[in-house]
Amino acid sequence: MLFSIIIINYKQKKFTENCVQSVKTFLPGSSYEIILVNNSRDDKVNMDGVRIIENANKGFAQANNLAAKSASGKYLLFLNADTILEKDFSKIFLDNFSNKDFGAVGIGLKNPDNTFQLSFWRENTFMNEIQNKKMEIGFKTGNERTINEFSSIKDPIQVDWVSGAAMIIPRDVFVELNGFNEEFYLFYEDADICKRIYDIEKTVYYMPFDGLVHFKGENVNPDFKTDTYYYSKKSQIFYYKKHNSFSQRIILRVYLFARFVTLSFKGKLYRRILKLVMGMDK
Repeated sequence: MLFSIIIINYKQKKFTENCVQSVKTFLPGSSYEIILVNNSRDDKVNMDGVRIIENANKGFAQANNLAAKSASGKYLLFLNADTILEKDFSKIFLDNFSNKDFGAVGIGLKNPDNTFQLSFWRENTFMNEIQNKKMEIGFKTGNERTINEFSSIKDPIQVDWVSGAAMIIPRDVFVELNGFNEEFYLFYEDADICKRIYDIEKTVYYMPFDGLVHFKGENVNPDFKTDTYYYSKKSQIFYYKKHNSFSQRIILRVYLFARFVTLSFKGKLYRRILKLVMGMDK
């Protein structure tokens, strides 16, 4: 078995069904297995030819680790439910990586309107995160220079970390790393595992590909401005604690405090994040 494709369904039944069907349509049937984790009691998915795991929601990392334990593929492909495959990526991948010792490969993504979607970034230090955010803003605002710089990449390149929306990790590497760190409930688990890949002296690559649509479902989920946004900040703080220097951690907390101390008057969510920044909300 070449690929074990792992998909987590959390209240995204229609997205998930379309994602699974696209994989079945475009990948050679003998090359993969699909392992799908229903991570909630609602909107469960059951489809022929798919191994289904029922799971209580304990976070994105835990669900992926659970699925990986039963995987038999040489490569694990962690694929977001809100993606649609439009053609086969496997030949491009094998041509570039079948004989290469690597830690992870991020498959290129595009938006529903067929425009390039940014899916790789610099390591998450404070200054680098500012640069990462500038890149994202450049794409959102249609900055021609920024878009051309990244969308013109034609060959795989080495990068610091890639999006977990479409990430391939050799199964033996994933086992060596003990999988995703389950202390990340949501967000930063992809950046964390890429950092740990470099710690064991392997490399992370971005592979350009124009046949995978990512709808970025978390941004259209009404929970994104509530619980999900809280967890993004919690994971950011934990990532800095785990990987960055004391001074970097202090700079981040000062920045977040300044940002959320005023916002805290606007609602419970921001007050909760402020307490998190101050170490008062575990």
